[in-house]
Amino acid sequence: MTSKITLSTIALAALLSGVGVAQTPAPAKPAKPATKPATAMATPKPMHKIREQKPGLLKQAKITADAAETTALAQVPGGKVTAREIETEKGVLVYSFDLKETGKAGYQEVTVDATTGAVVSTMHESAKAEAKEKAALKHKPAKAKADTTKKPPA
Repeated sequence: MTSKITLSTIALAALLSGVGVAQTPAPAKPAKPATKPATAMATPKPMHKIREQKPGLLKQAKITADAAETTALAQVPGGKVTAREIETEKGVLVYSFDLKETGKAGYQEVTVDATTGAVVSTMHESAKAEAKEKAALKHKPAKAKADTTKKPPA
């Protein structure tokens, strides 16, 4: 009988110590150190705000601007994003990125579909063409508002 009590006491002690261990909180994990971008030339996020051609276009996009930028950067290894825009081209909602390559004149313009994330186009723009495009955006004439005043009946 004594051996049964001794075994029961040992089993109970083991059970209680196991419960105590199970209730002890695990030590906190150390914070992860900040990671560097995947490539040395990757653009820090967000470097540039997304310029919307019309208000509300960002809300219509299914792909995030950062995901589209990653896709654009893959098209121009070593490129650095200098401008980001969301616009509608030929009825398709797209992100447009201007990427500058060190030691090369002009810019690569990469257009990414804002719905699917697929590359729509990649083309080189000379510095002169880029300046002309920016000047056209600055000097875009303001739209005239329609006359909504009621005129008295004649």
